[in-house]
Amino acid sequence: MMARWKCGHCAFLAWADDRDAMREVTGSHLLAHAPDAVTRSDFRTNWDCPYCATAKTAYDADGAVDEFKTHLHEHVADRIVDGAHVADRFDWNGTVRIDAPVDSDGADALRAHFHGHADLVIAVTPDPERFVRLLDDRLDAWPRRTVVVSTEEYPFDDEDEIGVDDGSIEMVEIDPRLGPDELGETISRIIDVNHAAGDVLSLEVSVFHEIVSSFDVRTACAFVRMLSARIGDSGGALQLYVDGDADPNVSTVMNFLDDEVDLGITPADGRFIRRS
Repeated sequence: MMARWKCGHCAFLAWADDRDAMREVTGSHLLAHAPDAVTRSDFRTNWDCPYCATAKTAYDADGAVDEFKTHLHEHVADRIVDGAHVADRFDWNGTVRIDAPVDSDGADALRAHFHGHADLVIAVTPDPERFVRLLDDRLDAWPRRTVVVSTEEYPFDDEDEIGVDDGSIEMVEIDPRLGPDELGETISRIIDVNHAAGDVLSLEVSVFHEIVSSFDVRTACAFVRMLSARIGDSGGALQLYVDGDADPNVSTVMNFLDDEVDLGITPADGRFIRRS
């Protein structure tokens, strides 16, 4: 769980590990709303708070700006919410667009954030071994059930080596010639078999740009819409890892899917920022 802050002046919304990590987020963002509050004259830097009567003058420009950001943070510190989860924004029933390369630190942080709170995790990934090692390293405990779907084999022979010995992980190897319809049906069947009443479901699709590059825009859009509807029926968080640099058509497809996306997130410096 994380700390969450929403700006009172615009739609900016951010999550950070804790209140200390949020300090830089709030201060920097509020400073952007009041750029004229910091001035430089007579070899000195001055700041004048737009929210109260406090004003300061200093020779150390960087130090003055840092002090001002800290001061701005104190004005909103009581609006920071502790113990928050990104999926709380849509009551754990919706689709999240994540703008980050699938193998980036930011994407990994969001994987751990979502899957660490779930009872049932389904991951469609191009690299099953990397995914399993990531969860084993980052989660305090494995979800009740984890199903990894990939066209690649997973090479480990014994679940003991990742600290799981109760059969709670299942590997589903699929034919790379399968189309989006067949992949969607596979995911739906996995949900039918593994989802129990009251389970929190976290579904990751990290092969979105492969789908876009292999099929036409209409097919890629239909896949996401049907998957979103399937998640809406069962309840859960569908995460689409959208790497716009991986294929030029990714952004085009996502423009058609604005109505399907409940929340857009960009990971940045260990924090999660809602896309405007």
